[in-house]
Amino acid sequence: MEDALNRLRGRLPTVPPIGAVVERDGPVVRIHYGTHGEVAHGPLPGDGLDALVARQVAAFARRNEPVVWPVYGYDRGLAGRLRAAGFTAGPERAVLVCPIGTELPDRPGRFGETHLLARSAATGPHRRAYAEFVADGTHLDRSAEVVFDGAGNAAWGQAAGEFMVLDGVTDPGFAAALAARDWRHPQRPSSWRHPEVRFLLAEATGDLRVAFEAAGMRAITTVTRYHLPSPGKPARTRPVRALFDDPEHDGIWSRFGEQFAFRPAIREFPGITEPPGSATWHVGDLDDPQLDALRDIVHRGLRESVEPGEELYWLDWQHVGYRFDPARVGGAGPRWPGAVFPDGDYYLYLTRDLRLGTFGHPWEATVCVFGELLTRIDATLTAALGEPVRRSEP
Repeated sequence: MEDALNRLRGRLPTVPPIGAVVERDGPVVRIHYGTHGEVAHGPLPGDGLDALVARQVAAFARRNEPVVWPVYGYDRGLAGRLRAAGFTAGPERAVLVCPIGTELPDRPGRFGETHLLARSAATGPHRRAYAEFVADGTHLDRSAEVVFDGAGNAAWGQAAGEFMVLDGVTDPGFAAALAARDWRHPQRPSSWRHPEVRFLLAEATGDLRVAFEAAGMRAITTVTRYHLPSPGKPARTRPVRALFDDPEHDGIWSRFGEQFAFRPAIREFPGITEPPGSATWHVGDLDDPQLDALRDIVHRGLRESVEPGEELYWLDWQHVGYRFDPARVGGAGPRWPGAVFPDGDYYLYLTRDLRLGTFGHPWEATVCVFGELLTRIDATLTAALGEPVRRSEP
């Protein structure tokens, strides 16, 4: 079991958390969230461990991120080295495992996201807070699971190799159902099954540990999370956040549709009432260097056009959208969300007040640029792509 747990600990995320940067340094995987960082690894070498720890400390300090470093009961000598590097220990928790069950409890209807966020915040501490689980985007990934008991309690986690890793549960009374659940979901379509899952893994202390052990789980080791503060005041929000099926996402689309008279249609062009001071380029026959130029010019112009700290939206018609800080993406940060070129659907970059941005029309194969963004990049974009197919004068 220790070997299986080590394989889990050292693996890269199946789907990188949204807005995060994942880096590997030998046996260590670093995840940079922008607000904080985490370390993961399997067994570490005995030689050079101090230098390895120092490299991780320096890497997170460069990004001004506080660090969380989980230390398991069989990680010999690591805790002392972390304390020497300035880390402090959190509470010790048991790591519990059981083979997956064979009974699949009924799955009641979902409770609202607001309810679950509030319920999870009032319980815990969890292996991973539900707010972090949502921010990671794991709730959009097919390896993720959120399960309810019909009374407003919930559990959330993600399949990872042989394990269904339970990140949190809001009530100890739910433990028996979780331990009995067949997480492989044989009745699901094949793309949503977890046939490789053999064990349920959880971390717990107190009443929750008692409940899990009563349900048949057994402790195989312990885990203590060591914390190191950032050298300065860390960022409060991640560089990128996903938006879908929530008031903010629906609201920005609604305001855009009203202000620009958005008319989704395959054959009726243009798809919006293009605002004064806009220009529209045909992009359907661009070669690769021109597509790269389009992306780079627009991204640079967006970054230069917004106020410090002002966020942008990238929207994809009837799909997941994102809110992000253009000053914190690209380069050493997470990559820019989305694309300028409308590859299959309507793509938009927008400020919250809709004063500038781009609108990509997939059927007309055009990109409309408007507001101060056009003033900033008009000449450069025309030099790279040629004259626009139409302009709407101020």
